[in-house]
Amino acid sequence: MSDSNQVEQLSVRALFDSKTQYVIPIYQRNYAWGATEIEQLIQDISDAAGLITQSDETAVAKQAKYYLGSLVVYQRTTHSHQSNAVYETIDGQQRHTTLSILLAYLKHREVLNTGKLEGLDINLTFDSRPKSSRALDDIYTGRTNGESEEPNIHAAFNIIKRYFKTKGLDEQEKTKQFFEYLLENVTILRVVVPPQTDLNHYFEIMNNRGEQLEKHEVLKARFMATLNNDEERGCFSTIWDACANMTRYTQMGFQSDLRKEVFGSDWQIMPTSFEAIQEKHTSKQQKQDSMTLREIISTRASSSNTDDEEREKEERFGSVIDFSNFLLHVLKLMKTEENVSLDDKKLIDAFISKDDGLRVGAKAFVYELLKYRILFDSYVIKPDQHDEKRKWSLLRLNSYKNGNSLSPEYPNAFGSDSNESIRMILAMFHVSNPALVYKRWLNDTLRILNTHIHDTSTSGINGDSYLAALEKLSDSYFSEICGNSLLEFEADSHGVLHQGTGVQNFVFNRLDYLLWRQLDKGVPVGRIHGSDLGKHFSEFQFSFRTSVEHYFPQTDPSGARKMEDVDRFGNLCLISPSSNSRLSNYSPQDKKKFYIENNRAESLKQAIMMSYKDWGPHDTGRANIREHEVLMLDILSTKH
Repeated sequence: MSDSNQVEQLSVRALFDSKTQYVIPIYQRNYAWGATEIEQLIQDISDAAGLITQSDETAVAKQAKYYLGSLVVYQRTTHSHQSNAVYETIDGQQRHTTLSILLAYLKHREVLNTGKLEGLDINLTFDSRPKSSRALDDIYTGRTNGESEEPNIHAAFNIIKRYFKTKGLDEQEKTKQFFEYLLENVTILRVVVPPQTDLNHYFEIMNNRGEQLEKHEVLKARFMATLNNDEERGCFSTIWDACANMTRYTQMGFQSDLRKEVFGSDWQIMPTSFEAIQEKHTSKQQKQDSMTLREIISTRASSSNTDDEEREKEERFGSVIDFSNFLLHVLKLMKTEENVSLDDKKLIDAFISKDDGLRVGAKAFVYELLKYRILFDSYVIKPDQHDEKRKWSLLRLNSYKNGNSLSPEYPNAFGSDSNESIRMILAMFHVSNPALVYKRWLNDTLRILNTHIHDTSTSGINGDSYLAALEKLSDSYFSEICGNSLLEFEADSHGVLHQGTGVQNFVFNRLDYLLWRQLDKGVPVGRIHGSDLGKHFSEFQFSFRTSVEHYFPQTDPSGARKMEDVDRFGNLCLISPSSNSRLSNYSPQDKKKFYIENNRAESLKQAIMMSYKDWGPHDTGRANIREHEVLMLDILSTKH
């Protein structure tokens, strides 16, 4: 193969050429993408196609091409009688598999011109994993009934199907535009490694390759270029770098002596301005310049224990957002009268004004960045990677005396009652919008926190007031979806809450939060007390459940006709995609048996549904569904 054929730009149409075969070798991991990655991929493509679906984003022009990344492959030697090229996939299999599943979904949409699929095929197979190959073939040919051999692939198909429905992309014209753009304008770079490549060595290089300069680093340089002197630039860089590590509490990004000077002895004081920080920073630099070698060694030794403890915490906590997206949130909070996109693909453009300058000053922005990062660290949940039962933490940073030095301590952000409720409602918002971009709830939450600061201490947030504001935020989001009254939806089988898989995740998660709050206060839900639900209530946590389950299935396994109004809200609950793929056609009795044997239920609504003995299209079963629905809608419409 000549060098000119080593790298090639392929449209998605060319990628799925039926005369080309791609093989996932046995050493590659199984397909693992979930809702977060899949929905982000579709959103990126729909953005590029000019099909913006977010309510707080303005439409953008269609891009001539959208580059999806690279696919690194190795061309296998084929037998002489084979005309098809066969490539072993080295890097890019998750994206390629997802595109295959997306193509399978679009193939079965009746609005599409099937002639556009001529010459295309799912050309991806798996070495020594025939279940995965069969699963792809099943969804492409339409054989999706029954229990799946490969739940992750079938779950991905359902995630795509539901995302198109809930985001309005399943409208006939939008689906056509998306499909045509995907085939002709979405481009992937196929890189064929030379035949003599030592693949083991290549993997070692890939796993240790240097990272490209990120956009936020370019933006940092643009800001620093506008500053007047080294003192300003040094202070700006210190603040920016402390904020850039999203898995570490921001104050810990400052050296210990400067940390105490800027944030006070307990690390809780919010500095008043950039200039106030710069004064402390310059003084520290001057002091360091005059230190003896013995003093430098002594200072570093005294802070080593604190650094070790903080590294342990960094391994425990994650973040619900990355730094590039956080920068856009701060800009949007500063420029309230202007449109600011929360799409990090446009990070640098978002900060550039019409005259090619910066929309905000460097000193003003980095101060706001620090303020919002401290508020974010103290009062927004973090994924807790060490506690499977709780999943999310709501802890603030404080200092305590450890020998001769101050060390980090992480108490609850608020008193125990309000802390747990705030932790729950923030988790509810987050799991309803798992992708990193377009986190409207986070922007609104940071705005609430900024207005509730009582003084310069970060401990000045009142927990009860914060919770009340978050619950009102939940009310407003729900009103946008359903209007101010649910009465019409109780009678109208075509209302927005009776759309089966088209009902938004937020609706189910809001209901689970309201159920949890009511039960936690000791108030029963109908005839059900929290103790009646056992661990389903006492250990309930929000997680990324993204599949709508019909508790009485859409396809009745007994062979009876489809239940009338099977898509009504009373018959629906939110579960994980893998469970939905496995249990979709089970009867309510079999589903209940599965969950009881596994000692779990995935949501509080589902746990309450399981408390009914009869559930189905006739007599007592139908009456129970109706009773449950009326009760759930009444709780769902609760205003704070």
